[in-house]
This record gives sequence, C-alpha cells and structure tokens, in this order.
Amino acid sequence: MVKEYLYLLDGVPPIDETPEKLNETVSTLLGLLTSAHAMSILYSLFCEQRPLRFTELEEATGASPKVLSLWLKQFVEAGLVSRRSYDESPPHVEYEPTTMAKELDPAFQFLYAWAARYSRFPR
Repeated sequence: MVKEYLYLLDGVPPIDETPEKLNETVSTLLGLLTSAHAMSILYSLFCEQRPLRFTELEEATGASPKVLSLWLKQFVEAGLVSRRSYDESPPHVEYEPTTMAKELDPAFQFLYAWAARYSRFPR
C-alpha cells in the first residue's frame, strides 16, 4: 500500500537539506496533527474507510463535543477533511478525509506497523 505513494517523494529534497519554507510547512502540519485528539480523529476516519457522523467520531475518539467540533472545523479549513451536510431533520452531517489527507495514509501505516511491533510499549 505504501508503494503507491512513492510519487510523493519525487522532487522532495532530503530532510537534512530541507528549505526553510518547507520546514515551516512541516512545522505547521505537525502542530496541527500533534494536538490533543487530532491524530485520533484522523486515524478514526482512515480506519473506517467511509464517511463518519459527528457522534461516531465522538464515540471513537473520546473527544468532547466542543473539542471535536473545533478540530473538525480546523481540519475542514486546512483541507484535510470534507464536511457534507444533508438537509434532514435531525441534521445529518458526515466527515471524511480529503484526497490530500489520504496521502497521509503511509504515515498512518507506519505508525500502525510500529504499534503492532511494539504492542508492549508502556502506556
């Protein structure tokens, strides 16, 4: 699965030769992804492989409604998550990773493989 994303490395300088502007972009992305519940929200969306409703994400991540709402809004603004609203009563809203976010799949695959290998990692 990771091989299909090797095109992402085309034209990218080695990490020790990274231009300052790219470092800023990586820092921004890491700041967004490493905040409380951020990774678990994206991981839940990746694992399910289907659009999820707010309550499903709430249950899967353990995030409070306020925190979950904040992160989903930030992910939508950043272009990582799409939000689809249906004109129904009660309101029906679904979230799913965008094509851009799906390119993070190899990173999640490596994190998953690492966790599987070191499942005895102290908690």
